[in-house]
Amino acid sequence: MPRFAWWAMVAGIAAGLAIAAGGASASQFKRIRDISVSCTDGLTCDVSAYNAQSELYTVIFRRTARPDAPVRLVLGVRETLAAGSDVGFSIDGRPVLTIPVSDLSYRAAVYEYIFDGEAEIAALMAAARAGRELRVTFRSRGIDTVSTFSLNGFIAGLIFLDEVQGRAGRDDALLVEGATGEPEQAAVRDIAGLSDIPFQIRAEFSDRDGAACRGLSQDGFAAIGGFEAGSGDNSWLIGLPCGEGGAYNQAYAFWERTGSTFRRVSLPVMSGDGPSTDDLAWNISWDQERQELTGFFKGRGLGDCGEFNRWSWKETGTGHVFVLTEARAKSNCDGVPDGGPENWPPIWPPAG
Repeated sequence: MPRFAWWAMVAGIAAGLAIAAGGASASQFKRIRDISVSCTDGLTCDVSAYNAQSELYTVIFRRTARPDAPVRLVLGVRETLAAGSDVGFSIDGRPVLTIPVSDLSYRAAVYEYIFDGEAEIAALMAAARAGRELRVTFRSRGIDTVSTFSLNGFIAGLIFLDEVQGRAGRDDALLVEGATGEPEQAAVRDIAGLSDIPFQIRAEFSDRDGAACRGLSQDGFAAIGGFEAGSGDNSWLIGLPCGEGGAYNQAYAFWERTGSTFRRVSLPVMSGDGPSTDDLAWNISWDQERQELTGFFKGRGLGDCGEFNRWSWKETGTGHVFVLTEARAKSNCDGVPDGGPENWPPIWPPAG
């Protein structure tokens, strides 16, 4: 049996349960006073303010990594906004922006409203950089409500976004004065929906017998997402969620794209019988600078047991391959994380 026998038992229990949104690890995260910045493996970054007590609980400024990408305004909600109403934004008591709900697009799978007005968002961000408190008025369930958000850390959050996306010193930076560099093609991008998957491999995600990664709906895929990362002059690594995940584990499959040619890539693993390979990695995180992938299969939701792997993406004479550089496991689900999976007993390389 590949890997450890008890993994199969855990996976069987988890199968069929819906995966929680955001199951895959973010590539970058930083909390700066009252502002959070989180970035996907494809370097789509959110600068977020939270109010856990409100039905409209988060205001997000979201930007993808592609050159000159616009900033989108995203509102996280627990209840839908009233049709025909407006959402108002004020900074330190001064009204800045009013958006009709009809001008917002709603992503029901993740309870988000999205606004794409570039000029209006730019004005709101300019006011937020100089302000201390953001107030959002809205109508939901027949009640007019106000959500209040601290802007302490907002400027530092924008700077961190620029740094993560490699925009510092470029013309398309959000907050680096005197930027002179020309925007360049992003080295990594998100694959946010089924329609964004290259058509050459899209059939593997269709709802048909024999499709390797069937089972994810458009909304389910969008809630997780994948990435495409540059790994050479004409080579890209593609990592995509493969099939419907469990309660706390999501599988990913990988391809190398060279020009218009696609090749499925396996991953070396350590099984109970010794070295082996697997077509999937679980709950992944991609490090573009190091060209390194990590995966953490959770034995249960607490994350106190499971298997951790680290692979390097290496170039060979016939293309790139994954090289297993670290494997660790903890089989005893005892409620003690023991410093997290990167500190668990090693399987590879052998201890000593």
